[in-house]
Formats: sequence, C-alpha cells, structure tokens
Amino acid sequence: MSVNSQVTTHNTSSGRPARDVAIELFTGQENDDYKSTTNEKGRCEDIIPNRSLSKGRYQLRFHTGEYWEKQGIRPFHPIIDVHFEIYDESEHYHIPLLITPASYTTYRGS
Repeated sequence: MSVNSQVTTHNTSSGRPARDVAIELFTGQENDDYKSTTNEKGRCEDIIPNRSLSKGRYQLRFHTGEYWEKQGIRPFHPIIDVHFEIYDESEHYHIPLLITPASYTTYRGS
C-alpha cells in the first residue's frame, strides 16, 4: 500500500467529513495493530504503519457509534469492520467509508 494511500470517513447525511472517528487497523500479526482518529477532513493519515502495508489481508474497524452518540444520535451500526486485501504494494489504495446513522458503504477509491 503506497505512501499516498488514505483512509477517509464521510458523514453522507450532513455532506461533511466525519471528524473524530476512532479507527483500528488489524494486521493479523501479534502486537502489530494500530489505532488512530480521523481529523477535521475525515482523514486518518497516520493509521498505516511506516506509511506502507505489505501484501496480505487486513481489517479496519471504525468506531462509528461513539461518533454518532456525541451528536445525540443512536446508530444502527456502532462498529463497522472493513476487510481488504493488498495484492500489489506499489499501488495506491484509498479506502473511503460513507456513513449515515442507519447505513454505510465502502469501496476502493482512486
């Protein structure tokens, strides 16, 4: 996963970035998991260790329940897990998560 790759979170019910969403990255390696929080632009630029990931399968866990509850909203999906696989370490990977209190979608961005 290249140095310019990103994890982003967007609140599609307001049309704004989702700030302060806690995110965990699970690598499948013992003692090799990472935590971070989205910034004011909904980006989580420091979740990727050493700015790169090797070939393999990974999991991102978005703690969206805390994000919605701070706004007085009871979400249907308090935790969202996104599994993905890196096939080519040199490629750019952008993993956006679009959320509302009742739904979410994700895809491999450009």
